[in-house]
Amino acid sequence: MPPGEETLTARLRCLRPTRADEPDYAALLLEPDVQRWLRPPPLAPMGPADPGDLLTHDLAHWDDHGYGPWVLRDRRTGAFVGRGGMCWTTATGSFAVELPWAIVPARWGEGLATEAARAAVAQARALELEEVVSFTVPGNLPSRRVMEKAGLRLAGPLQHAGVEHVLYRL
Repeated sequence: MPPGEETLTARLRCLRPTRADEPDYAALLLEPDVQRWLRPPPLAPMGPADPGDLLTHDLAHWDDHGYGPWVLRDRRTGAFVGRGGMCWTTATGSFAVELPWAIVPARWGEGLATEAARAAVAQARALELEEVVSFTVPGNLPSRRVMEKAGLRLAGPLQHAGVEHVLYRL
């Protein structure tokens, strides 16, 4: 695998996605417990085509920028555990690199999102990216803790997709 397309942490293989990852994206993103945070009301839940569309976006991001969102796999078992990494966003009103993550609910509470976020922060620093952010709905306390553990600090409220969020900056 070319440099930058795989990042290893203590428990994760953070990999450039491929089209073969579409079933894993669908299983993760169509999971009701995940959608509760990624598509809170009044947003419509993701439909069957949305995971494939997001994967297409992620693949294009890698092609355009040489980095992007990762597929997260358990280093020991190879099992898919989520999505993390970095992607461009304009949610803040200007271009910024966002640290997104979503972990399969069966693995929540193990610190995998923090591990992936810290790896993404390290990569962002190595790339000398200027504006690195993450955001979530105010009530998503586990994600807010991940942001803080990864070194991001609360910057204030953010309206995104018509929903109130909180913005954190590196």
